[in-house]
Amino acid sequence: METDKVPAVIIFAPVLGDSATLRALIEVEQVGVLLCRDKNEFYALLNDSTLAAAVTEEGLAQCSLDELSECLRRQPTWSDIPMLLLADAENRNIDTGRFARLSEIGNFTVLTRPATRLAIVMALRSALRTRRLQFDLRDQLHEMTDHAQQLESLVGERTARLEQEVLGRRRVEHALVEARRLESLGRLTGGIAHDFNNILQVIAGSETLLRMLLGGAVDPRLSRSLDGIRRATTHGATLTQQLLAYARRQPLASIVIDMQVHMDSSLELLQRMLPSSVQVSLKIAPHIWSVLADPTQLDAALLNIASNARDAMDDVGTIAMDSANWTLPDPMMPEAAHLVGEFVGILLTDSGPGMSGDTAEQAFEPFFTTKAVGKGTGLGLSQVYGFAVQSNGTAFIRRENAGLTVGILLPRSQEKIVLVELNTLEKRSDGLAGLNILYVEDNPDVAESTVALLQSLGAIVYHVYNADTARESDLSAIDLVFSDVMMPGKMDGVEFARWLATGHPNLAVVLTSGFMLSPERLHGLDVQFVRKPFVIQTINEAILQAIRKNAQGKRRSID
Repeated sequence: METDKVPAVIIFAPVLGDSATLRALIEVEQVGVLLCRDKNEFYALLNDSTLAAAVTEEGLAQCSLDELSECLRRQPTWSDIPMLLLADAENRNIDTGRFARLSEIGNFTVLTRPATRLAIVMALRSALRTRRLQFDLRDQLHEMTDHAQQLESLVGERTARLEQEVLGRRRVEHALVEARRLESLGRLTGGIAHDFNNILQVIAGSETLLRMLLGGAVDPRLSRSLDGIRRATTHGATLTQQLLAYARRQPLASIVIDMQVHMDSSLELLQRMLPSSVQVSLKIAPHIWSVLADPTQLDAALLNIASNARDAMDDVGTIAMDSANWTLPDPMMPEAAHLVGEFVGILLTDSGPGMSGDTAEQAFEPFFTTKAVGKGTGLGLSQVYGFAVQSNGTAFIRRENAGLTVGILLPRSQEKIVLVELNTLEKRSDGLAGLNILYVEDNPDVAESTVALLQSLGAIVYHVYNADTARESDLSAIDLVFSDVMMPGKMDGVEFARWLATGHPNLAVVLTSGFMLSPERLHGLDVQFVRKPFVIQTINEAILQAIRKNAQGKRRSID
């Protein structure tokens, strides 16, 4: 006999007449019927799909109440199979104690024989109704279990998303805290660089004037001393430029850079700078975007990263440059979680010993270095960070299983690349002879040395200490205004240049500074800019360039 779980009423009635009668009554209720030939079949069919069980006292006599109790205990919690027992009213051969135990082991209803057809049918219908209610409860429990599992799954998914969001938020918060800390350091170092640049300007100007005053016949010892002053001044100027790059307080000559072309030239630059024992490779993604940045500062940043890698590898190893497009935020670029938009990433990975976590956290700070005294200034990576952030991108350090990666992210430029033809500016044969220059500088020592330099070039110099005084001057006879940016008064150099552009548009302007709070303010101004400390050749070329540009503008206006 098949014992598959099918909804049916099972009958265990060894007497054929009883089984036939019960089967006929049950089939009228349009439910399935299964007949059991012995107690083992009866036990096997007592499962959670059984609708009810009808057993006679003869069938029950073949069963062990302990075995029957064990079968019924295996039911799920929602199941309690209705059991109909047909027994004679008086039968001394049947142990009445067995009937008393039935209520303890199962859901038994006892019908005495002879039972009327109506009594059996009503008892059967009641049993079926009870069982169907149990099935409804079963289905509801299953639905609740399914809903609970779905809810648990949703809670798990949401918890996982929340954990990722919390981790992402923590990364962004950490990046913001780090950015604020570096910003504070930047302001401090920028202020120091400003004062130091003014000192260097006095030294550089005085050294140039001494050479001019001494002429060609200079004592070799004095010449060596002057050379030492020039080298020290140049080195100091380099240090302050790196400080200002970190502080993001130096004007950037940003242009649209073709990264395919620039990265190829950068590879050649690094190969010339590094020893042959350091192998440099370059991988550029197809269709690499252009960026808006200062190419000179970008090259300086790449050189700083490469020189640090070279020193870490003791002049032997590999540096892999990788340039690719990035749309941020991107899970593959967690270091830039705070950036949004399209960027070009330049990653340099070396084969050196890597960097500890504590060192990596401080590596971008100015003057931080792990090199021996005299081997490094601690300003290389700070320049990288300052340049990247001032260019509206970022720089980061990624610790690898082997080696170290330093990356720069620069924003994509949608502007077209313009090829600029570079023409060497020819000096006027008479220098700046007869040129009337209004010089605005609040530092008397800087003003004294610069006025002497300009006068040595033949210029006629009128010096004032601030822009407020300059505005009150007679500008009708002035050919060019040469002004510092940072100075006291109601108006600084940039605001003064804007005032001149409005009221005296035909007047050439050259601005100079060793430190600017907001270099982006120069955007849109048609002026030349010279970084302090400058040398006589630099200021001469800047003035001539401004005069020539101004003259071309006048000719265009006339035409």
